[in-house]
Amino acid sequence: MKSNSWLNEVLENREARVEKQTTLRKKYNLPVLSLTINIPGEIKKTPEALVVFEAALSCIEGLGINIAEKILTCKKTGYEALFCLHVQASQLKKLTCKIEESHPLGRLMDIDVIDEQGHILSRKSPRKCFVCEENAKVCARARKHSLSELSSYIKQKIDDYQASL
Repeated sequence: MKSNSWLNEVLENREARVEKQTTLRKKYNLPVLSLTINIPGEIKKTPEALVVFEAALSCIEGLGINIAEKILTCKKTGYEALFCLHVQASQLKKLTCKIEESHPLGRLMDIDVIDEQGHILSRKSPRKCFVCEENAKVCARARKHSLSELSSYIKQKIDDYQASL
């Protein structure tokens, strides 16, 4: 069971991230890309999460889009990055969805795009569950899969990715 103090930390961190996103968006009048790592459980700063984070950073930087500002954060609540980019928000969302859908670790990357007006651009179709390919939000709410089952899937994905390098 997750402790209240940990949940409070996560919520406080989310609020701080939104404030940073707003500051960047207003400073440059450009869209903001927000990267977090999608790993369940309380322990977010792991070597495995770092592998996913570094792969995501490489993909984002590899898009070749001019970066106005980049903020990297490593807290108890996990690895995060914010990018303010010189690109149309809708184009950025298409590119980030492609990363999430085509990269071997893409399912573990949570890449949000916030447009110049502060709206989060949604993906066309809902994300699929790690384990059963059904709607991820439905499985998460129902707690359909154990943390152990999800962790095994994630470890295997990361091991396979590292072996392919």
